[in-house]
Amino acid sequence: MHRWLLLAYPRDYRRARGPEILETVRDVGAAHRRTRMAANLVRHGLRARLGRPASRTVVVWASVFAVVCGLFAASFGTWLAWLGSRPLDHRDLAAVVGQLYPDRQAGHLDQDDPPAVFLIYGHPLTGDLLSELLLGDGGEYAPAELTASFDQAPPAGLTELRRRLDAAGWEQSEPVHSDAYDCIPDHPRCDPATIPSDVTVNAARGDHILAVEITAEGSMSLTLSRATPGAAYPAGLLGFALGAPGGWVLFGWASRRTEERRPLVQAPAKVLYGVAMVFWAAPILLSAPLMLTHHLSEPHPRWHVPWEWLGQPALSLPFLLGAVLLLLVLALAALPHRRPADRTLAGATGQRPAV
Repeated sequence: MHRWLLLAYPRDYRRARGPEILETVRDVGAAHRRTRMAANLVRHGLRARLGRPASRTVVVWASVFAVVCGLFAASFGTWLAWLGSRPLDHRDLAAVVGQLYPDRQAGHLDQDDPPAVFLIYGHPLTGDLLSELLLGDGGEYAPAELTASFDQAPPAGLTELRRRLDAAGWEQSEPVHSDAYDCIPDHPRCDPATIPSDVTVNAARGDHILAVEITAEGSMSLTLSRATPGAAYPAGLLGFALGAPGGWVLFGWASRRTEERRPLVQAPAKVLYGVAMVFWAAPILLSAPLMLTHHLSEPHPRWHVPWEWLGQPALSLPFLLGAVLLLLVLALAALPHRRPADRTLAGATGQRPAV
């Protein structure tokens, strides 16, 4: 088992010190000591991957990069799982409307299936719409929906609607009341207590999400969408489990490659990396608290997709710019250079492995 733990170390270190470490491990008897030794092997191996033994911040920067990579990888895995979900069927919407209001004809009812799992302005994402995604309208990229509406809400009120949803097997959340309009600050004729309200009822059944909105003007709309697919959760966890260690290894490779380079290489690499992390991390720090506040303020039968918590794709242009800068860092790290002939891995890591 301990031979696998040596993978935490860089390849050169394993070649130089691997047999010595394994021999020391075999001499340990007690099981609890072997467990502690395994933890030490991994901890020191991950630190050795970063090089720069005199640096006190390299672990922090590597951790930031690893976590961000893990989050983006988790979002990508979730996105792939969504693509494999069952597409919406307009007949399901017609069945829902007919079940709730069998005696009324909807003024509008979608008659076609959505062309993709995710849409932007009602269309699948194509090259023609890529500029819309990158230049500020990425928030329009969202799971497909089917809609139906009544120009005049059925006479049966909110209480009757909730009773019918219960009878049809829908699991409801509490109705959400929102003001139909906002008061002009300090306007003498605007009394917040008298503002009419729109009411939204969210419900879930199987892999369907239904949102029913009754407006203050008396109209009603029903929106049917897909619930989060079950495969999205393990896909997200798997993405993070692969992305975070992968980010650490990639950062470590670039760190060791630029460790003893000329300032002409080191300085640009550090600057490019710092700017790239601003482009990648700033949208997360901005979006995650806002999204959490939004979710806590009202019930959600389906949480927003993970990439929206990371500010994507609304802020996909900064993400793309950050990716380009990181590619430049990797290109600088990949430049050939001579390494001192007398350099040892012990000198590179500044320590012997704690076993």
